[in-house]
Amino acid sequence: MSLAAMGDAACIAVAAITVPDSHARRRIDDDGLDSLARSIEEVGLLQPIMVRPLGNGRYELLAGARRLRAMQALGRAGVPAVLVTNEGAAVLSLVENMQRQGLDALELAEALQRLVERGWGREALARLVGRSTSWIGDMLGLNRLPDWIKAEYPQARRVVSRSLLVEIARVRDASAQAELWRQAAGGALTVRQARRMRREALPAVPRALSAVRRCARQLDRIDTAPDLAEKDRSALLALRDRIDRLLGAGGGAESGDEARGFPVDPLQAGGGVPVADAR
Repeated sequence: MSLAAMGDAACIAVAAITVPDSHARRRIDDDGLDSLARSIEEVGLLQPIMVRPLGNGRYELLAGARRLRAMQALGRAGVPAVLVTNEGAAVLSLVENMQRQGLDALELAEALQRLVERGWGREALARLVGRSTSWIGDMLGLNRLPDWIKAEYPQARRVVSRSLLVEIARVRDASAQAELWRQAAGGALTVRQARRMRREALPAVPRALSAVRRCARQLDRIDTAPDLAEKDRSALLALRDRIDRLLGAGGGAESGDEARGFPVDPLQAGGGVPVADAR
């Protein structure tokens, strides 16, 4: 997927421009709009909007909703616009808006989702916006929020940060999620508190597995086996024994490797080998 080629700016009739319902920027602050209009009146429009030709003299807005609204407020009949003519138009719209007055969290999530539906993968999106794939995943996850939270968010976005909204979106239990939202919207919740409450709301097994995955990510950073103190080695061996017993309880007497026909180290069978002999 590549970005669209753009032509030169031309003066387009404001009345000929259609703003689509799916446009990324739907919530525009009135105070900011007044300030922009005053700036345009004093020094002119410094950056053209972006439009896509629809035919019959009509155009669809891709980027620059605030600028278009400001021009309308000033009673201008025409607006400088750059014509974008290929299917990369949605990409340009997203990037242009991100580089200017940033989209709010839900607007960004919706814009990214539309690009996913156009065939963009998470890695490609991460390169496009200069973020990590996990960040892209977090943003896309906001689309799972219930409609009632999405409806309330515009009024609460000044106190509910993007990171806090991500934590709320990660909660699967509806009642727990609703409680987190109520506290967040009331300004009584930090990201750290939300993360702790989210983890505590998990049933015991999912919570433990989440901790295991976090531990595994930390272990991935270790290139060589560390020189462990005896108490640390004992703790790790005891944990391995407990994990082996859990796996055995879930699949009969055999451990996971044994059941798949792989050779098993005696220590991995949970056979009660003394820690002192396991070095």
